Amino acid sequence: MSSKNFSSSKSFDRAFAAVATAAVMAAIAAGFWVLGTPGRQREIAADRQRVRDIKIIAGRIHDRYLNALNAENDSFQAPDSLEAQDQPNDPLTNQPYDYQKLDDLIFELCADFNTDSSTHRLSDADSLPDADRWQHPQGRHCFEFDLTEFPTPVW
Repeated sequence: MSSKNFSSSKSFDRAFAAVATAAVMAAIAAGFWVLGTPGRQREIAADRQRVRDIKIIAGRIHDRYLNALNAENDSFQAPDSLEAQDQPNDPLTNQPYDYQKLDDLIFELCADFNTDSSTHRLSDADSLPDADRWQHPQGRHCFEFDLTEFPTPVW
């Protein structure tokens, strides 16, 4: 092999390595741009857990309402406060969610969200008729519930 061919081959290898490195870096950058950083994904997962927890709490209160109706007790009202077993804690802060009775049949549950849900797609949002009900801004947000209506499933 002549020194000219060897030099040309070395230049090609260097150019190929540079292009391959640039392609890998571009793919990594695109992945972070599309999916977000691992920290961002943790925040989104925590917010999704918060929404699921709120749905579970509201569902338990609604179940008590239905049980009272089945026992022909039509005087059941939203509780003044939550019982300990009804109160899962925030997945990151380990603090209880805020509950407030607004009137006999209406209550709200509040959480502090790390993300604005409009900036990331809800799983199966297209198949849920009321996915918009579970949208939330970044920061403190309250969901209002009526005892007489079942809190619809989240994703």
